[in-house]
Amino acid sequence: MALNVIFAGGDRVGLVVRGKSSHEDDPSVFAQHADCILSNGAPVGFFGSGNTGSSGGGSSGSGASSKSSANFSNSSGMGMTGVVYDQAGLARNRANYVDVAVAKATKTVSTVLLVQVSAAEAALFDGAWQDMTKDPGSFQILGWNCSTHASQAFRKAGILSAGIPGLDTPNNLYKQLCIEKNGKVTVASGYVGFSTLGSGYMLTIEPVTP
Repeated sequence: MALNVIFAGGDRVGLVVRGKSSHEDDPSVFAQHADCILSNGAPVGFFGSGNTGSSGGGSSGSGASSKSSANFSNSSGMGMTGVVYDQAGLARNRANYVDVAVAKATKTVSTVLLVQVSAAEAALFDGAWQDMTKDPGSFQILGWNCSTHASQAFRKAGILSAGIPGLDTPNNLYKQLCIEKNGKVTVASGYVGFSTLGSGYMLTIEPVTP
């Protein structure tokens, strides 16, 4: 049965690790990508555009399946322009990240980590992504990628105290949040989608069945 999460109170934000099939799964570096969820439930993410003539954070901007290539980086990750995709941008360029049916068809599995936050933290987190949208800067595979930018938003909001331990990967950021925000996180994995509901969004996670 699908899990539906309605965002109404502005008391939660989230991290979505594409290519991570469960809490315990430890995907390879190039089989993961990080998006975030704003306090109103809207998805948002940082990608790289250019280099291969395609747009997206991944090996060829293909929006591949969860295990083969979840768009963690461009094949070289150099000389790319950063871009922030909101719900509309993701629907155009990464439909498998925001549409459950497309996620199922492409076998794009994600793990969602929701974090309880204060109203002030929520506002700062949303504001960090607004600022990033206006000036996304460049994309670099090492130290300035999708997880680096997600980490920045969490730190600017005071949700995390420091940068990602070890290599900047979505899964390392996920682990850091689980440790620092222990007792304030919930986790669910499966095919992920977002739909508008009132002034916010509803997150749908459909579990993967054999």
